[in-house]
Amino acid sequence: MNITRKLRHVTLAATVGLSALFSISAHAQTIVKFAHVDGEGDLLDNPYWTFTEVFDNVLQTQSGGRFKLEVYPNGQLGDLESLAEQNSIGLVDMVGGLNAGHLAAYYPPAQILEMPYTFPTTEVARKVLNEGPFGKKLSDMIAEGSGVRVLSYLTGAFRNFSNSVRPIRTPEDMKGLKIRTQTVPLHMEMVKALGASPTPIAWAELYSALQTGVVDGQENAPYTMLLTNLQEVQKYYTLDHHLINMPLITINDDFYQGLNAEDKVIFDTATAKATFAMLGIIAAKESQDLKVIRDAGVEIYQPTPAEFQKFVDATKEPIRAFMEEKVGAQLIDELEAAVKEAQK
Repeated sequence: MNITRKLRHVTLAATVGLSALFSISAHAQTIVKFAHVDGEGDLLDNPYWTFTEVFDNVLQTQSGGRFKLEVYPNGQLGDLESLAEQNSIGLVDMVGGLNAGHLAAYYPPAQILEMPYTFPTTEVARKVLNEGPFGKKLSDMIAEGSGVRVLSYLTGAFRNFSNSVRPIRTPEDMKGLKIRTQTVPLHMEMVKALGASPTPIAWAELYSALQTGVVDGQENAPYTMLLTNLQEVQKYYTLDHHLINMPLITINDDFYQGLNAEDKVIFDTATAKATFAMLGIIAAKESQDLKVIRDAGVEIYQPTPAEFQKFVDATKEPIRAFMEEKVGAQLIDELEAAVKEAQK
């Protein structure tokens, strides 16, 4: 256990001691702080609002009111990088929206979730990560290495490439394009393997960067594009399905391990029900989101199976070599085997 987590244990022990000394009720309510950077109050446009509403309802109902969610939306407690740190040291109990790249800064093998063209469907990803042993094992590994436990992998929608220069039908069409990426090394390697130039740009600056031509394109799921109206500054959108947009629901592991067995079940159940609700809305909206993008004047292209295979072939070997250096071959083999099993 690292020094930060040891201090966390000492702090928790002191807090528990003081609480016991001054408590006037044996059944005091525990406030669970949940932070994210999206909006709230809109069922369709802000999926995290759906998650937190369902989660809190189940949490309070099944615990008899002993736990209550306190939500901090809109980046009130900081950006995702800051929230990852706060979640790790326990300043924030739960976070919605971290991705594997954020956790990889604390535990590099987490980036295995970002390997392109790994999951053929969102259903397969859900089976592997939220229902199967691989997802549980990876959550345990991440918790041990980072202090943050993944409660749910939100396998909501596929990320795709958009740009304002030309239609992308095969990797050949990506040559020379400047594509915005997150500051995730694996994403940058993927874009390089496809022949384009990766350019990390902060999310808040992306619309302006596309509008002014600092970059030609970007890669995101349909609903993510619409969050900041990227359809207004892009002309072409190719449904290549290179990555599943996979934000995570995370919890500080010391907090989670401090729960008794019954309460862990309550938190797990609340997570499962809230995940089901949130992913259902995202799936139901995808055709509508694509229509909004198309109606804005964006040309949407679906690669043929042969064209799709060219994307897979272009990235397979370089990404495998890159990832073996980071996480080793065994974990990659286990993930690939789990994907095959989930397709049976």
